[in-house]
Amino acid sequence: MIWLSLTFGLPLAVLGALAAARPSTAAARFMAFARAEIASFILVPVAWLWTAHELDTIGIEVFDRYLKVFPGELWILAVVLSVLTIWWMANLLPIRAMSAIFMLVPAEVFPLLRMEPSPCKLPVVVFCYVLAIIGMFGMFYPWHIRRAMTWLTASPARFRIFAATLAAAGGILVLNAALGVFL
Repeated sequence: MIWLSLTFGLPLAVLGALAAARPSTAAARFMAFARAEIASFILVPVAWLWTAHELDTIGIEVFDRYLKVFPGELWILAVVLSVLTIWWMANLLPIRAMSAIFMLVPAEVFPLLRMEPSPCKLPVVVFCYVLAIIGMFGMFYPWHIRRAMTWLTASPARFRIFAATLAAAGGILVLNAALGVFL
Protein backbone atom coordinates (compact mmCIF):
# COMPACT_ATOMS: atom_id res chain seq x y z
CA MET A 1 0.00 0.00 0.00
CA ILE A 2 2.87 2.35 0.79
CA TRP A 3 4.51 1.78 -2.58
CA LEU A 4 1.18 2.50 -4.34
CA SER A 5 0.92 5.85 -2.57
CA LEU A 6 4.47 6.66 -3.60
CA THR A 7 3.99 5.40 -7.15
CA PHE A 8 1.03 7.71 -7.67
CA GLY A 9 2.03 10.53 -5.34
CA LEU A 10 5.65 11.27 -6.23
CA PRO A 11 5.17 11.83 -9.98
CA LEU A 12 2.00 13.84 -9.35
CA ALA A 13 3.71 16.02 -6.73
CA VAL A 14 6.83 16.58 -8.84
CA LEU A 15 4.96 17.31 -12.08
CA GLY A 16 2.49 19.58 -10.27
CA ALA A 17 5.31 21.50 -8.56
CA LEU A 18 7.27 21.88 -11.80
CA ALA A 19 4.15 23.04 -13.65
CA ALA A 20 3.37 25.57 -10.89
CA ALA A 21 6.95 26.85 -11.03
CA ARG A 22 7.00 27.26 -14.83
CA PRO A 23 3.35 27.62 -15.86
CA SER A 24 3.91 28.97 -19.37
CA THR A 25 6.20 26.12 -20.41
CA ALA A 26 4.04 23.50 -18.71
CA ALA A 27 0.84 24.90 -20.22
CA ALA A 28 2.31 24.76 -23.72
CA ARG A 29 3.36 21.14 -23.24
CA PHE A 30 0.04 20.30 -21.62
CA MET A 31 -1.84 21.62 -24.66
CA ALA A 32 0.51 19.91 -27.12
CA PHE A 33 -0.29 16.54 -25.52
CA ALA A 34 -3.78 16.38 -27.08
CA ARG A 35 -2.33 15.86 -30.55
CA ALA A 36 1.15 14.50 -29.81
CA GLU A 37 1.94 11.69 -32.24
CA ILE A 38 4.80 10.31 -30.16
CA ALA A 39 2.48 10.03 -27.15
CA SER A 40 0.01 8.14 -29.36
CA PHE A 41 2.68 5.71 -30.53
CA ILE A 42 3.56 4.93 -26.91
CA LEU A 43 0.22 5.13 -25.07
CA VAL A 44 -2.01 3.30 -27.57
CA PRO A 45 -0.03 0.03 -27.51
CA VAL A 46 0.27 0.26 -23.73
CA ALA A 47 -3.51 0.67 -23.45
CA TRP A 48 -4.33 -2.18 -25.86
CA LEU A 49 -1.75 -4.57 -24.40
CA TRP A 50 -2.92 -3.80 -20.87
CA THR A 51 -6.51 -4.42 -22.01
CA ALA A 52 -5.42 -7.76 -23.48
CA HIS A 53 -3.77 -8.63 -20.17
CA GLU A 54 -6.95 -7.80 -18.25
CA LEU A 55 -9.14 -9.80 -20.63
CA ASP A 56 -6.70 -12.69 -20.45
CA THR A 57 -6.73 -12.82 -16.66
CA ILE A 58 -10.24 -11.67 -15.73
CA GLY A 59 -11.92 -15.00 -16.51
CA ILE A 60 -15.32 -13.98 -17.85
CA GLU A 61 -16.72 -16.91 -19.82
CA VAL A 62 -18.39 -14.78 -22.52
CA PHE A 63 -15.12 -13.00 -23.28
CA ASP A 64 -13.12 -16.21 -23.12
CA ARG A 65 -15.44 -17.93 -25.61
CA TYR A 66 -14.75 -15.36 -28.33
CA LEU A 67 -11.37 -13.90 -27.43
CA LYS A 68 -9.49 -17.10 -26.68
CA VAL A 69 -10.36 -19.23 -29.69
CA PHE A 70 -6.67 -19.93 -30.29
CA PRO A 71 -3.61 -19.30 -28.10
CA GLY A 72 -2.35 -15.72 -28.23
CA GLU A 73 -5.45 -14.34 -29.93
CA LEU A 74 -5.84 -11.50 -27.45
CA TRP A 75 -2.24 -10.41 -27.86
CA ILE A 76 -2.44 -10.52 -31.65
CA LEU A 77 -5.65 -8.49 -31.51
CA ALA A 78 -3.97 -5.96 -29.22
CA VAL A 79 -1.12 -5.43 -31.67
CA VAL A 80 -3.43 -5.22 -34.70
CA LEU A 81 -5.82 -2.86 -32.89
CA SER A 82 -2.90 -0.67 -31.80
CA VAL A 83 -1.84 -0.19 -35.41
CA LEU A 84 -5.40 0.36 -36.66
CA THR A 85 -6.23 2.77 -33.86
CA ILE A 86 -3.16 4.89 -34.57
CA TRP A 87 -3.86 4.77 -38.28
CA TRP A 88 -7.60 5.55 -38.25
CA MET A 89 -8.24 7.47 -35.02
CA ALA A 90 -5.51 10.10 -34.89
CA ASN A 91 -7.79 12.88 -33.66
CA LEU A 92 -7.20 13.44 -29.92
CA LEU A 93 -5.75 9.95 -29.67
CA PRO A 94 -3.35 10.66 -26.78
CA ILE A 95 -6.32 11.76 -24.67
CA ARG A 96 -8.24 8.60 -25.53
CA ALA A 97 -5.24 6.35 -24.85
CA MET A 98 -4.50 8.03 -21.52
CA SER A 99 -8.19 7.70 -20.66
CA ALA A 100 -8.03 3.98 -21.37
CA ILE A 101 -5.01 3.65 -19.08
CA PHE A 102 -6.82 5.65 -16.38
CA MET A 103 -9.72 3.20 -16.58
CA LEU A 104 -7.39 0.20 -16.31
CA VAL A 105 -5.45 1.36 -13.24
CA PRO A 106 -8.15 0.44 -10.67
CA ALA A 107 -8.37 -3.09 -12.06
CA GLU A 108 -4.78 -3.66 -10.95
CA VAL A 109 -4.88 -1.65 -7.73
CA PHE A 110 -8.16 -2.71 -6.11
CA PRO A 111 -7.31 -6.42 -5.78
CA LEU A 112 -4.09 -5.40 -4.01
CA LEU A 113 -5.97 -3.20 -1.55
CA ARG A 114 -9.00 -5.42 -0.98
CA MET A 115 -7.64 -7.12 2.13
CA GLU A 116 -5.45 -4.23 3.32
CA PRO A 117 -6.42 -3.49 6.96
CA SER A 118 -4.82 -0.03 7.09
CA PRO A 119 -7.06 3.04 6.85
CA CYS A 120 -4.29 4.57 4.70
CA LYS A 121 -5.68 2.74 1.70
CA LEU A 122 -8.56 5.24 1.40
CA PRO A 123 -6.60 8.03 -0.40
CA VAL A 124 -5.31 5.51 -2.94
CA VAL A 125 -8.83 4.13 -3.53
CA VAL A 126 -10.24 7.65 -3.95
CA PHE A 127 -7.41 8.51 -6.36
CA CYS A 128 -8.15 5.39 -8.43
CA TYR A 129 -11.86 6.22 -8.59
CA VAL A 130 -11.05 9.74 -9.75
CA LEU A 131 -8.77 8.28 -12.45
CA ALA A 132 -11.51 5.88 -13.55
CA ILE A 133 -14.12 8.66 -13.78
CA ILE A 134 -11.78 10.93 -15.74
CA GLY A 135 -10.89 7.97 -17.96
CA MET A 136 -14.51 7.08 -18.72
CA PHE A 137 -15.39 10.69 -19.48
CA GLY A 138 -12.26 11.23 -21.59
CA MET A 139 -12.76 8.04 -23.59
CA PHE A 140 -16.19 9.04 -24.81
CA TYR A 141 -15.77 12.83 -24.85
CA PRO A 142 -12.12 13.63 -25.60
CA TRP A 143 -13.10 16.98 -27.13
CA HIS A 144 -14.48 18.07 -23.74
CA ILE A 145 -11.18 17.13 -22.12
CA ARG A 146 -9.45 19.19 -24.82
CA ARG A 147 -11.80 22.11 -24.10
CA ALA A 148 -11.06 21.79 -20.38
CA MET A 149 -7.34 21.80 -21.16
CA THR A 150 -7.79 24.93 -23.27
CA TRP A 151 -9.75 26.60 -20.48
CA LEU A 152 -7.12 25.68 -17.88
CA THR A 153 -4.26 27.02 -19.98
CA ALA A 154 -6.03 30.23 -21.05
CA SER A 155 -5.07 31.93 -17.79
CA PRO A 156 -1.63 31.56 -16.16
CA ALA A 157 -3.18 31.97 -12.71
CA ARG A 158 -5.77 29.28 -13.44
CA PHE A 159 -3.09 26.90 -14.68
CA ARG A 160 -0.97 27.63 -11.59
CA ILE A 161 -3.93 26.72 -9.36
CA PHE A 162 -4.45 23.52 -11.37
CA ALA A 163 -0.75 22.64 -11.07
CA ALA A 164 -0.74 23.40 -7.34
CA THR A 165 -3.81 21.18 -6.93
CA LEU A 166 -1.99 18.32 -8.66
CA ALA A 167 1.06 18.89 -6.47
CA ALA A 168 -1.14 18.92 -3.36
CA ALA A 169 -2.88 15.69 -4.38
CA GLY A 170 0.53 14.09 -4.91
CA GLY A 171 1.68 15.44 -1.56
CA ILE A 172 -1.35 13.91 0.15
CA LEU A 173 -0.49 10.53 -1.37
CA VAL A 174 3.16 10.85 -0.30
CA LEU A 175 2.06 11.85 3.20
CA ASN A 176 -0.28 8.86 3.15
CA ALA A 177 2.70 6.61 2.39
CA ALA A 178 4.60 8.13 5.32
CA LEU A 179 1.62 7.55 7.63
CA GLY A 180 1.35 3.99 6.33
CA VAL A 181 4.82 3.27 7.67
CA PHE A 182 3.73 4.11 11.21
CA LEU A 183 0.25 2.53 11.20
